[in-house]
Amino acid sequence: MREPSAVDPGAWIAAVGHVLAGSAAQPVLAATGIDRVTLLAVARAEASGVGADGVTRLSHAQLAEAVGVPRAAVLRARLALIELGLEHLAAAPGAPGTVDRVLRHPSTWPAASGELDLVPRDKV
Repeated sequence: MREPSAVDPGAWIAAVGHVLAGSAAQPVLAATGIDRVTLLAVARAEASGVGADGVTRLSHAQLAEAVGVPRAAVLRARLALIELGLEHLAAAPGAPGTVDRVLRHPSTWPAASGELDLVPRDKV
């Protein structure tokens, strides 16, 4: 598996828009119960709180407040981003149980296969 690299937030938002415009996104959106408009709004807010390392800094509650949607909608949107290969979870080295969400461009991270991949943060 090719190791992912951090992406520019603007390029990531463009990638989200591109993926959402394709037909492959529809099954994921249906399965997570989220619409394209809400997902894109959450993605934009997510990108506004990303660090140089690609790790998102905003909590579910902060995103919900920023976007004006219920926290449950943020959770579904983040799940859809993971399923679409636009975000993944990275375990913090030396901090068992600590997981970060990391933005990834679809060309640098394989689409989710239905399995949750946890990658040590020092390996991303």
